[in-house]
Amino acid sequence: MSDINLRYRNAFTNAQKLVWFNEEQRELFDCLELNSPPYAFTTVDGINIYPFPDEFDTSKINVVSMQINTSSPSPTFVEVPSKYNDDNVFAPRGVWYTVVSNTMFLYYPNTMPGNMVVYVYCDASPTDVTEATMDLEPDLPTKYQEILKIGVLKRIAGARKDIVMRNNFDAEYQEKIADVLWARKLEEPEWAQPTSTQKFRSHNNGYIINGW
Repeated sequence: MSDINLRYRNAFTNAQKLVWFNEEQRELFDCLELNSPPYAFTTVDGINIYPFPDEFDTSKINVVSMQINTSSPSPTFVEVPSKYNDDNVFAPRGVWYTVVSNTMFLYYPNTMPGNMVVYVYCDASPTDVTEATMDLEPDLPTKYQEILKIGVLKRIAGARKDIVMRNNFDAEYQEKIADVLWARKLEEPEWAQPTSTQKFRSHNNGYIINGW
């Protein structure tokens, strides 16, 4: 907060700036798709129903991963697809899950094996910062906190009707967000070979071939 006040003088109270701070932090968690540590449980022989803890938010489930064997030293995990319990379609083959109330129904062909680990990955939600916790580290990772401060500065300038500074802060904000998303994109694996299934006609001999 001291850095925010130093960069742009203002007369707003800490209470008001913390409202903007918390709004900005929540938006960044969504924009940057930050995940919480996975919730894990172990399957039981023949059991398909697994309740979540009372405070668990099932709406934030992102990916479910299940162990399918006990290979040593590294067991194999597969991503488990979800199915809405009101879908008027056949359930997918293999393992799948659906959530009813605060409970997961986990389907496994034939009988559920025991002692298989299931990881449930969820979108994270930050804890709101209050005046009592202002001196503590926020939940947003350190490498994104500069973006957070600029986002608050943009909101302050907007509240002051300072269009020039608001646009300046917004330009810097958008640039930093784009840099983060682009850097993340570059870390994704590229296709090792063409994957197009479209048929093309060879100009040399008239044959139909797949791919390039």
